[in-house]
Amino acid sequence: MQNNSKAIDSLKFDAAGPTELSFTALYTWVIWQFPREQNSGLCGAVHPPIPDYGWLPALIYPQKKQLAIYAHLDETFATPEEAADYLYHKKQSH
Repeated sequence: MQNNSKAIDSLKFDAAGPTELSFTALYTWVIWQFPREQNSGLCGAVHPPIPDYGWLPALIYPQKKQLAIYAHLDETFATPEEAADYLYHKKQSH
């Protein structure tokens, strides 16, 4: 049986696709403050409170106070700009 979730900082994330969480669920995480506008949300990045973990791409929905975090990816990114660019370019190609 395949595991359908993975844990980061005691939060569970879908292993197959983005996971939606509220801002309050991520109160100890860093939410990058300079996301790019993208259709229905903002292309940004988040970082768990784990040293040297890396940045994860995230679609940010300020009105709903929610994020769709791309923790299912096999990689993290060295900077929030790289994580946001990954998501921005992925969304542009769809």
